[in-house]
Amino acid sequence: FFRHDLVQKYLMHHLIPPREGSTVVQHVVKSMLDQSHLCPLPSSCVYWNYDYALRLYPLPDAVILGDQVDSFYENYAECDVINPGPFSTNNFQFVVYRPSDITDDGTVQADVEFSQIE
Repeated sequence: FFRHDLVQKYLMHHLIPPREGSTVVQHVVKSMLDQSHLCPLPSSCVYWNYDYALRLYPLPDAVILGDQVDSFYENYAECDVINPGPFSTNNFQFVVYRPSDITDDGTVQADVEFSQIE
């Protein structure tokens, strides 16, 4: 679980806009996983003695972000990236994540369900 408002910071610092047909969220997920780091942007708030704790190598099966943008689910490089969104301002929506099955080649098939309290 990581809470750092990556999408907002990415919008402030990006130099290259997302390609045609892709969204900002897909661009953030791709940058984060390609750089294998939870904070792929230049930041002055990183405590460098503990920066190794933010590294994503090897890539995990799932990363849960706590960003303030709307909820999303993206799969990139066999890694599920899920953002449940803000709980109180998003109609009390939450995410249920189940790593449900391991395939013959060893990859994990996940079941992601967006639910809300009614």
